[in-house]
Amino acid sequence: MHKSVYIVGGILVICVIAIALFFGFGRSSGMMGPYAANSNITSAQTSGNAQSTKAASGNNAAANLDAVPKASSEGTTQTVTTTLDGGQYSPIVVQKGVPLRWTITAKNGDINSCNNTMVINDYAVNQKLNVGENVIEFTPNSSGTITYSCWMGMVTSTITVVDDINNITGQDISEYSNNAGSAAGNGCSMCQNGGQ
Repeated sequence: MHKSVYIVGGILVICVIAIALFFGFGRSSGMMGPYAANSNITSAQTSGNAQSTKAASGNNAAANLDAVPKASSEGTTQTVTTTLDGGQYSPIVVQKGVPLRWTITAKNGDINSCNNTMVINDYAVNQKLNVGENVIEFTPNSSGTITYSCWMGMVTSTITVVDDINNITGQDISEYSNNAGSAAGNGCSMCQNGGQ
């Protein structure tokens, strides 16, 4: 009888600990529950995000375009290179109807358990990322903004597809500017803590 009481008590203690961990009790952000996963963003990250969004949404669309990773033509294809900076994906601007060769460079420490697989649902891309150069190829076939993400859908960014990469309009940049903050603004506690 005494042995079964200890067993039941031990199981209850384990259950209570598991529930506390799942619901995030004890997190320093003050949030509790399953939605607290995104609450571990530091004030430095928040102010950096605000600066990125402010830079992307300035009044001079041409000046903003210089900071935007945009594709360049190389024969019958277009190429763009970005980095997996701080574990976040970069937004890009590409041209409609031209095959794209996108190189994403990742350094040691940039890849974690969240962002290690990138998904572009609109083009059936499911790309495992490794340290070094990662090449993704597809043809963007319609103008507009496409969201891409990590395999969990928590780290996101955008691909803005324009009709003519050499003649980008203010409307094109406006759409990019409205979505530029999503690359750095979204994330999960796994990514913010290096996947640990």
